[in-house]
Amino acid sequence: NVWKVIPRVNMPSGRRCVKSKWVFNIKRSGVHRARLVACGYSQIPGVDYSDNYSPVVNDVTFRMLLLVWICFELMAKIVDVETAFLYGRLEEEIYMECPPGMKEGTRENVLFLNKCIYGLVQAARQYHKHFVEILKKIGFTGGDVDPCLFSKKDKNGVCYVGLYVDDNLIIGHPKAVEDTILKLKENNLILKVEDNLRDYLSCEIMLSKDRKRAWLGQPHLIANLEKKFSEELQSLTKYLTPGTPGLNQVRITNEELMLPVPSQQRYRSGVGMLLYLVKHSRPDIANPVRELSKVLDGPSLGAYKEMLRCMKFVLDSRDQGLKIWPTGHQNDPWDMICFTDSDYATDPVTRKSVSGYIIYIRGVPICWRSKQQKCVTLSSCEAEWIALSEAVKDIAFLIRVCESMNLNIRIPVIIRVDNVGAIFLSENITTSNNTKHVDIRSKFVTEFRENGIIKIIFVRSENNDSDIMTKNLGAVLFDKHSSNLVAKRSQSVS
Repeated sequence: NVWKVIPRVNMPSGRRCVKSKWVFNIKRSGVHRARLVACGYSQIPGVDYSDNYSPVVNDVTFRMLLLVWICFELMAKIVDVETAFLYGRLEEEIYMECPPGMKEGTRENVLFLNKCIYGLVQAARQYHKHFVEILKKIGFTGGDVDPCLFSKKDKNGVCYVGLYVDDNLIIGHPKAVEDTILKLKENNLILKVEDNLRDYLSCEIMLSKDRKRAWLGQPHLIANLEKKFSEELQSLTKYLTPGTPGLNQVRITNEELMLPVPSQQRYRSGVGMLLYLVKHSRPDIANPVRELSKVLDGPSLGAYKEMLRCMKFVLDSRDQGLKIWPTGHQNDPWDMICFTDSDYATDPVTRKSVSGYIIYIRGVPICWRSKQQKCVTLSSCEAEWIALSEAVKDIAFLIRVCESMNLNIRIPVIIRVDNVGAIFLSENITTSNNTKHVDIRSKFVTEFRENGIIKIIFVRSENNDSDIMTKNLGAVLFDKHSSNLVAKRSQSVS
């Protein structure tokens, strides 16, 4: 009942049909799939759709779910909703051309869509709304902190659901998880359930034998990267770090110095693959990839070689993945510790600084950022202050996520900063020439400190883990800081 065949003459005057096509592909599992889709590019905004945004679970929330799974020794299942978008209810009146091969598919007929179909701009949004309605109907709450995180606690125990389009991560006590799956099926959803997390969001998640720690890697993505750039990487030697120490990329404005268009396309594709590695499993390469991202609109030959260097490092360390080794006892308040750092005025052209921070919960890296600041700062102290304020925003989000999951976080949260001036600013109101223009960020951080939510303390630069997020380090410091973020697969699962 996805569509109804009607004569074309019954369409409202002035309306036109959305085009349709067949899409064929072979999945990684070897399954051959044929799917009829609508050509969303032919939809008219304001007529065929209005809103089209559909959220997915935040990568920070995803890691929090994994941490809870390990710490409380819960059950985890991946629940895939078959033909998910067909469950979404359309709020607009949409007509689609009949596909090739359809018995009634003559030029005189069109399809009036009763439900969403793959390819429609609003399909993901409508499916998400439908699935959330079902979750709330069966007793789940949430969606206010992270719109894709829901939880439920009853006689069967606790259960968490993270939504990533039609791939749902369900974690909880065994009876609660089984009861949730049963109730989803009772709401006419066709589900495919996987009992392990070996392949979720193109990530491979492996547990140790004693279930006390885990390893998260992306071998499929690394294999694709190797396949695509194998010829260019074969001649490269082994590197000890992913980026040339002290190197900063510069945008090229002279078109004669830019790469040819085909090479520019390969550069953007390669950096995009590296960015997805940074997002989930390789925080140790965050700063080199950020540098590469600065020149996506006009890469030079030097930038391309630097990208190949980073790829070569990833391939040589392909067994490295996110280190999920929780510390402490599950009944104690969970420790949250943050390291922040900045690299002052490192961009040779804009003179903007870099912010970097890492947030650990129970010793596990949950959130990390390497990002160029949006404004030019007038001192290293101000640059550190901006990095600190950015970290506090994510700390506030993480505290709310933990509260929504009924986790007890130890307050105050410890923030380690290697700049005495930034610590002084957090504890003292001053109007010197160097700080009187720093207003809103100052009040934002100071409010958290005065309320006892955060405590800012000094750490020596060589012991500041977030140093790896702001600059390309030498081999010794890189190994020291990266060992707290990533580990070999064999170390994690033995």
